[in-house]
Amino acid sequence: MRFHKGYILCDICGETALLPDGEKGVELTGMLHLNSTAAEVFRHFCDKDFEEEDITTFLLEHYDVEEHTAREGAAKLTAAFRKFDAFDR
Repeated sequence: MRFHKGYILCDICGETALLPDGEKGVELTGMLHLNSTAAEVFRHFCDKDFEEEDITTFLLEHYDVEEHTAREGAAKLTAAFRKFDAFDR
């Protein structure tokens, strides 16, 4: 997977959101609200190819979380990004 270049991370009134930009802004409307963990995941992987397992590893390395919780979180986060059409591939 890789995040589509047509998204930007913005701070809107203290809330972090992923917004479509450029061509994506014409195709899509709306935004994806992100908690601080999801925003860190986006920042870390925004210019990299990665898999869901890489997100799990990132969560385990940066947060005090059990492996099954990290896997569930990575799966939910991947699903949310996919639903928002945030991936190139």
